[in-house]
Amino acid sequence: MSGRDRYGGGSARPSRGGGGGGGYNDRPTRSAPPQHQRGGGRGMRGDDYSTDSGPIDPNMPDWWNAKKKAERRQREEERRLSSRVERENSKMGGAAAGGGRNNSNNGGRMNNNNARVQAVRGDSFDDRYSRKAAQAGVGARQVSISGIDDTKENKAAMRKKLAEFGAASGNAGGMGGDDRLRKLATADEELEGRSLWDLVDRGTLMVGCCLILIVVVAVTIPVALISEDEPYVAPPVPDPPSASPTMARQQVYWDIFDRLKDIAGGEDVLNDPNTAQHRAFNWIVFEDGMELGPGKDHLHQRFVLMVIYFISGPWTPVQGRLEWGSPVHECEWEGITCKDIEELEVELNGKIDELMEVGREDGIKIDVPQKIINKLELRQRLVSGEVPSEFSLLYYLQHLDLENNQLVGALPQPLYKLFNLQTLYLEQNQLTNVDAIGEYRYLEHLSLSKNAFQGALPDSFKQLKYLKTLYLHTNAFTGTIFDILKDFKKLELVDLAFNKFVGTLPIELGEMTNLTSIFLGHNEFRGTIPTEIGRCANLKEFQIDASHKIGGPIPSEFGKCSKLEFLKLDTCAFNETLPSQLGECQKLFFLDVNSNELEGKIPPELGKLGNMKTLGLANNNFKGDIPAELGNLVSLEKAYFQNTDLTGVMPQEMCYLRERGNQTVLEELIVPCDVECEIPTCCTRCS
Repeated sequence: MSGRDRYGGGSARPSRGGGGGGGYNDRPTRSAPPQHQRGGGRGMRGDDYSTDSGPIDPNMPDWWNAKKKAERRQREEERRLSSRVERENSKMGGAAAGGGRNNSNNGGRMNNNNARVQAVRGDSFDDRYSRKAAQAGVGARQVSISGIDDTKENKAAMRKKLAEFGAASGNAGGMGGDDRLRKLATADEELEGRSLWDLVDRGTLMVGCCLILIVVVAVTIPVALISEDEPYVAPPVPDPPSASPTMARQQVYWDIFDRLKDIAGGEDVLNDPNTAQHRAFNWIVFEDGMELGPGKDHLHQRFVLMVIYFISGPWTPVQGRLEWGSPVHECEWEGITCKDIEELEVELNGKIDELMEVGREDGIKIDVPQKIINKLELRQRLVSGEVPSEFSLLYYLQHLDLENNQLVGALPQPLYKLFNLQTLYLEQNQLTNVDAIGEYRYLEHLSLSKNAFQGALPDSFKQLKYLKTLYLHTNAFTGTIFDILKDFKKLELVDLAFNKFVGTLPIELGEMTNLTSIFLGHNEFRGTIPTEIGRCANLKEFQIDASHKIGGPIPSEFGKCSKLEFLKLDTCAFNETLPSQLGECQKLFFLDVNSNELEGKIPPELGKLGNMKTLGLANNNFKGDIPAELGNLVSLEKAYFQNTDLTGVMPQEMCYLRERGNQTVLEELIVPCDVECEIPTCCTRCS
């Protein structure tokens, strides 16, 4: 069983001094944990034959014990016979008391009954009715078959004696003898010499045979049909039932309880069967396949993770991944990455003590295991939207990914206690407040994209001096963001797109020499791109689009960014000419300056961009011919020249790029209709 349903409900734990049951919801006591019994022994039989199973006196020889047993069996037989005599006498007494007959008749019946009692007691016909004792040492209730003489001569003699006995009884009592004894003799004569076939009714025998035949046919036909269609496959063997909690686990119950009660919030929380802490505790003691003892260094860490699971779950299993609760070390569970303490100490340059001694502000700390959790990825896992306070116990955690969950409102306080975080991804939630974000003094990577933030960034944001990557896109932030970011010298990636930021792009951008990517589109920035951008030697991606208040000339200093690969400046207000220095960006594969106010001729230096795949120059005021040098763009896949003032004839070199023999086929080539170009063999269309 997995998830919340396995541990739902459950009875409350008994008091610490009371007795406990064997189930994991019935807690054993410290002084006397319950004993698991396999069941009682076999019950004693109603008779006293159970004494045959062992010697009467183990100190005496076997023959003596056998003799004593035989004597005991003989006494038991005599007692039984006496009981039967007494029962017969009681019956006769009852008949005499209730009858309305004369004394002679009663006397005859008494004589008759006495004769029947004699037969039972063995005074007459003892060979037929007496129980012969078995040999010494044999079962007490054995009957010797050899002691019964069923020969014809003996039967005839018995019938003769019965006749005489009946006649004598009839003369004495006037009843004509005992009817039951005469019937017994008659039945014996009728059965003599008859076989089993004579005794069994023919109709009953035929009905039984027919029923047997029907059952055989009903079983045989389906089996034959199955064997013709497909080979028989044996049903899977069911899993054996889970064993009840072992005595060893019951014995460590209280020890583990004492180790966990402080970090769980106290005994009351751990005792309450409705809490995730109680469920996690019972799982640790009774269900965890690793069966951790109280002295294991990662007991605390494993418990905290299971509390998070029971509050946030159940989670959808990921095929091929080890889900939380698997009987392996928690570092192998899905979304968890661990590091050895020695490895982490090397990374922190000997500052491991500072990391480990922080703890929680209330002084509660969990044991630091040899393999500590370094990274926790819980994308789409916190389905309840609740962040348990146990998160703050993982104070040594460095990377936390809570992307695409249901976090609503302010960032949960427990997360602010993770002072050692270096990575925090909160993308795709419904957060509105991160006022205390500055608590993360070591934070390097932060993503708040696709939330519900509004207004200016909190003042505590200025404390994130170690930030390297910052994702804020798709929110409703306002204000002058660069008044804060201009002092973040370690920034490598900034994504501010789809917000409402205002202000100008500061010249301090040139001092962010580590910048590799900057995305500023769909905001309300104004002014120009500072020429200091050319000092960003590591710049690979620059995008500012759909910002109509950004314009002026495109800085030629972009040509100094030798690592530039992606430049998107469309739908702005850039004017003047397209700088020829862009031809120096040999790694540039995407250039989009569509929908601006650029003019002049297309610089032929663009023909040196051998890696170019997408070239967008449409919706501008370019004039003249399309340079033949663009035919050197052997990797070109899409080229847009429409809605410009270009004229002339499409160079044949560009048409060659449409042929299948080239390195990359030019799929789209759209030109203004004033340019002469064969459609569709060379150009795809004109506009």
